[in-house]
Amino acid sequence: MADIIVLPPALASQIAAGEVVERPASALKELIENSIDANASRIDIEVEAGGIARLSVYDNGDGMNPANAQLCLERHATSKLRHIDELEVLRSLGFRGEALPSIASVSRFTLQTRDESSTGGTELSSSGGSPPSLTPVGMAVGTRIDVRDIFYNVPARRKFLRSSGTESGHITEVVEAAALSCPHISFSLQRDGRKTREWLRAPDRSERVRAAVSEELFRCAGEKGPLSIEAYLSRPERARSGAGGLKLFVNNRPVRARSLLHSVAQAYGSVLERGRYPRGVIYLDIPVELVDINVHPQKTEVRFADPRAVSDALYHLLSRELASVFSLPAPSASPWGNARAKQDAADSGTPYGAKARPEAPSPEAPSEGRGAAPGTPLQHSFATSQAPGSSPFAAPPPSGADPLIAPSEASESALIYVNDATRAPIAPSESTNWGSLRFIAQVKLTYLLCEGHDGLYIIDQHAAAERVNFHRLRTQYRSREVPAQALLFPVTIDLNQNESELVAELSQELLGLGIDVQSRGPGMASIHSVPKLLQSASPERLLRDLLTEVSRSGRRAFSAAVDLALATMACHGSIRAGDSVSVEEASALLAALDGADFAGHCPHGRPVVSATSWAELERRVGRR
Repeated sequence: MADIIVLPPALASQIAAGEVVERPASALKELIENSIDANASRIDIEVEAGGIARLSVYDNGDGMNPANAQLCLERHATSKLRHIDELEVLRSLGFRGEALPSIASVSRFTLQTRDESSTGGTELSSSGGSPPSLTPVGMAVGTRIDVRDIFYNVPARRKFLRSSGTESGHITEVVEAAALSCPHISFSLQRDGRKTREWLRAPDRSERVRAAVSEELFRCAGEKGPLSIEAYLSRPERARSGAGGLKLFVNNRPVRARSLLHSVAQAYGSVLERGRYPRGVIYLDIPVELVDINVHPQKTEVRFADPRAVSDALYHLLSRELASVFSLPAPSASPWGNARAKQDAADSGTPYGAKARPEAPSPEAPSEGRGAAPGTPLQHSFATSQAPGSSPFAAPPPSGADPLIAPSEASESALIYVNDATRAPIAPSESTNWGSLRFIAQVKLTYLLCEGHDGLYIIDQHAAAERVNFHRLRTQYRSREVPAQALLFPVTIDLNQNESELVAELSQELLGLGIDVQSRGPGMASIHSVPKLLQSASPERLLRDLLTEVSRSGRRAFSAAVDLALATMACHGSIRAGDSVSVEEASALLAALDGADFAGHCPHGRPVVSATSWAELERRVGRR
């Protein structure tokens, strides 16, 4: 084994920078947080080539004197922390003292700063982590940081950067998140010499949300013990695939918390399909001693002293508010076991489950009647007159819920994927002639019960139709003959910055899929045609879900994401669970399966059919 050595400081800084600086947007996030901590009232950002060539942040905050400016590039040098105990009550966004030295070690770095007590400013320059040079400079009070040629000395990291358009989209998201977290600060974003966005100082969160999000959102607010929730959410019909349009802030800090986003989606009840999330902004305010921010170097994750209590509180408060704002039915922890819901549906003549099948809560999502374990720090802080050992967040189970039916575990993944090579868990014989099956009945407006010479077949009508449509779309796309249906009136939709860039870059590729979409200026586009096979689908929802799928794979990988896009399109144009199917429609669907290339599952991986042989059926009923 080679001898153990201590790495040179420059090399150690470059390695450590990978934990903090993932891309230009993550470097920008750290610089903006420093400006916010410096009590700035205005922050101006300039980027070139998506931040790869240049990234500049200028603020009018407190600034630094020459001594502090020289120390700021030392690792773990910070003005925000003195003792480990202060971590429990820390209110600043930064505290590690790693951001500036990490950024300086992988770029050509220049800092200009001046505090109120100094007669002039100080300029500090460093390249690739080299010792900084200091020179005096004239400037107003505040700080300006220029980051050029990021990762120029770390080619292994630079080659993983995306196109300038993709990186620009991430930068816009970071600035928008900062603007949403601090309405009292004005932000401006200039890209490649052109000002693209500006958020002027707002009196409160609602005004900032209204200025930042180009969509009608509704306010929901409430308190539970020390937890305060302020949410601005869209109507359920405006929900999108994936949680990209849902932003979460904990004590004004943008964070990622998948379990809490699940709670938000579940608060809408069964009106949201699995994998769909509303668009909006959620603010959670909680005492700093009940949340741990020292979890991840990028400070994008937090831990709560009682995560279950927080999830339950978010779920209960939002479900109650949403039921009032949108007139939604109160969600149940076990929709399939709710006898009252089934009876009400039967009385009204509407089949239970006529909409998308309800989704059981995931293991991390809140469940009715379940609170935090007694004795946790968060629970003790909720000193109320409740019974001993009960969670102050928990609510009693809804009346009508069947206590004997436990909610099943649901997959956390909301990503759509194409499963086109493996066999389904329960697959029929490869020689099955689908057209020869005799359709018997439709069960629960979801399954087709069919009889064959070798057994009984139960077919998921949506999965089967989706598979057929996917096969037809893929065949048409490969032959470059996707017939389009022109819309009588173009559909105009609002887009965020990232979606607008996607539409501009991929208009020709989308046209090849039969979708004619044209940009109509900043934040707006119009849809003029959709694939003829999917003419009954919602054009807006179809386009938004396609953009979501493509953005997950990256703009450069559109060709690799075509199957994902086609699977999404097939899903939109297929009959769904809850749709009534006639004998003729069922027979046509069975005949179409004979012409489709599939191994017993839909393109998203769900089984199309469950087959039971006559011999197995006879064994189960005791005839054998």
